[in-house]
Amino acid sequence: MNISLLNGEAGTLPVSHRALAYGDGLFETIYVDQQGPHFLSQHLERLARGIKRLQLNYSEAQLAELHDSLTHLCKNLQSPHVLKVMVLRQSAGRGYDFVPTEQLSDTVIQLSDYSKPAWAEQGACVMVSDIPVTESTALVGLKHLNRLDSVLARQTARQLGADEVLMLDAKQHIIQGTMTNVFFKIHGKWQTPLLKKAGVEGIYKQSLMQRYDIEERDIDVAVLDDIESAFITNSLIGIVPISELQGRALLVCSDLTSE
Repeated sequence: MNISLLNGEAGTLPVSHRALAYGDGLFETIYVDQQGPHFLSQHLERLARGIKRLQLNYSEAQLAELHDSLTHLCKNLQSPHVLKVMVLRQSAGRGYDFVPTEQLSDTVIQLSDYSKPAWAEQGACVMVSDIPVTESTALVGLKHLNRLDSVLARQTARQLGADEVLMLDAKQHIIQGTMTNVFFKIHGKWQTPLLKKAGVEGIYKQSLMQRYDIEERDIDVAVLDDIESAFITNSLIGIVPISELQGRALLVCSDLTSE
């Protein structure tokens, strides 16, 4: 099933839209199967935090309506799908400025068939990208539409023949993959990058942090040789072990309780 809706109906964005001009909006990508949308409440909670940070004109009543609409849309699906939700500031006015109380928001919902990539079943080959992650304390953690650093880094992965690449900050700390959060086992302890100025706290990552003893800390790229096992996560692929890191085979291990 493939569906695309603008404010609940078939439609297209005007070419003057702020989402096209400035990337002025947010998105969530949600895995759906026979059980419905996974982690739907958590996705919408993160969306709500982003709405507040970007001062989008989108009420709690609209969020509640969105929750009900997504639940209904995904009802009775018999195969895996990916659900993408975007909340975008409309195009009234000109330039960067906007009036928070007057400028309305559009909701875009896209539902399409999904199958995991082959490497997500076999284990990922991961390299380090030379494209740095964008740092901004104002935008850290948000699933905003400005993702050109990841777009360029995905090309790094393609050129290197890798499934994913690690993106670093200005201090050469590992932050995340282009579309994933990362976890490393170093000296018997599971660790994940501390995201202070860059990166997105993935919903799947948050779920693991609540269930397991995982340390959040700055992880310098210089420790790559000390990594014993590793995996990447996002809402679509779940947990995928890293089988090869910078050309070095890793022990495939997904037992987060092991020391």
